[in-house]
Amino acid sequence: MFLPTEVLDKMRVVIADANQVVRTWVRTQLSQAGVKYVTIAGNSTELLRQCSVTTPDVVLCDYNFGEKHDGLRTLEELRLNNILPLSSVFMIVTGDRVRKRVVSAAEFAPDDYLLKPFTSGQLGERLVRAVEKKHALKAIYEQMAARNLERVISECDKTLARTPRYSMDALRIRAEALIALGRVDEAAEIYKAIMANNTVPWARIGYAMVLRERGFAQEAAEQAAQLSEEFPDFMGVYDFLGELHERNGELTQALTYYERADAIAPDNLRRMRYIGELCLESGDAERAASVMRKVIARTEGSSLACADDHLTLIKSLVGLPETDAEVVQRMNEMRTMLGEGERATVISDIVEARRCSQRGDDEGARRAVDSALEAHGRLRTPDALATSELADACFRVDKQDAADKLLAQLGDTPGAVPNRLKRQQKQSARERAQAAAAMLEAEVAQGPDLEHIGAELERLTVLIKRLDPRWDDTLAQEARDILIDVFTLAPRERRVIDAHIHYNRVAQKHGFDRHKPTARAAT
Repeated sequence: MFLPTEVLDKMRVVIADANQVVRTWVRTQLSQAGVKYVTIAGNSTELLRQCSVTTPDVVLCDYNFGEKHDGLRTLEELRLNNILPLSSVFMIVTGDRVRKRVVSAAEFAPDDYLLKPFTSGQLGERLVRAVEKKHALKAIYEQMAARNLERVISECDKTLARTPRYSMDALRIRAEALIALGRVDEAAEIYKAIMANNTVPWARIGYAMVLRERGFAQEAAEQAAQLSEEFPDFMGVYDFLGELHERNGELTQALTYYERADAIAPDNLRRMRYIGELCLESGDAERAASVMRKVIARTEGSSLACADDHLTLIKSLVGLPETDAEVVQRMNEMRTMLGEGERATVISDIVEARRCSQRGDDEGARRAVDSALEAHGRLRTPDALATSELADACFRVDKQDAADKLLAQLGDTPGAVPNRLKRQQKQSARERAQAAAAMLEAEVAQGPDLEHIGAELERLTVLIKRLDPRWDDTLAQEARDILIDVFTLAPRERRVIDAHIHYNRVAQKHGFDRHKPTARAAT
């Protein structure tokens, strides 16, 4: 099937290649195919500029732009900064057949991967195939960019009826949108129907996601682990398993999967950041520093560079000997990125608190955190980095209430609260509950603190209200912790009994087990 002449006449193509001879040859092939509007980019900077000014329909990008500016990093930069929409075709062109390079390129989801040398016929055939697919899925991509999940599902249905040849793409996107909306049962039906007739990895990892959302984490992990053995080059399974174990606080297992993926496809910047952060949290500061140095070197001079990476590296260096000079250097680099103002003050105070703690100066750490809290209060606009890092610092100096308030400021934005903070919040809540249980025996003669119980039940009501439309394992665990706390304090209180009934009704609605009234053991 050939593209209509009017489509070729209007098609805008960018040839991104450092070699002038190759650019000229590719341009000639495109002209012979009927493509009239072709521009040239000799390096990644020029390609980014062109894509920012006028969105091309097709980008033919050479893999080798230089030591730092390769095609994969350029694609990553285009996607992460929303410069190039999914409706545009991006093809990696290279003569490199090294397995790691091929797998890495595929992971970033270019629309094709052309190995040199290729004929004009091969180029034309692959180009037509990719453009046809983009035209068929364009309406879906537009709704994805607008984050209108209901319309995404609607457009997927239209595509399934209109162009069944792209049914697998439409079904995959439809199922992912359903999971994001909390309509897990509908997504499960799609995955099961596909798995009954195909062995495509994305359907199987999708069903593992369904199992996870239903609360069957162990079954999800087992299915994903089996998938990783059958399809070792499918990177999505390693990220799924890494995130699953990280959620559960199993950092060693999480690192194992992230590092396994990094060994197969070492060009994923997001995964490198995960590894660095997890190494830092698990106490391997030397490994964390090594990874974050690579991240910073790879993003230097690009729009992917961010203060978060410098901060993770600085926190790693603080825990290592003979790194004072590098800490100063990295602090200066980070301040340049942060600019002047309260945000920079907050981050600097947080680093100072960590350095004090490392020296055993707990009082100095608390003073630095207090200073950071004051500066944070003067921020004119919300700042996720400053808020989340300050919450982390508050947990470290036992300012639990301040940490909870900061996390509440981050709101319900997906991914706004890092997993490490969720674990710390859960841990601190458990410690407070255990302390309350330990005091129960001494206070029992005075009867239960009904005011405290009432406040906890109000918190529980808010949590259950959030769980009702869409289940969330973290929120559910927090609700169960409150149920245990209030039952420990007042097992016969009518409001406590009603709270159990209310929670169980919502849990069963989403297919989860009832929570039996349980008292917390005194410690």
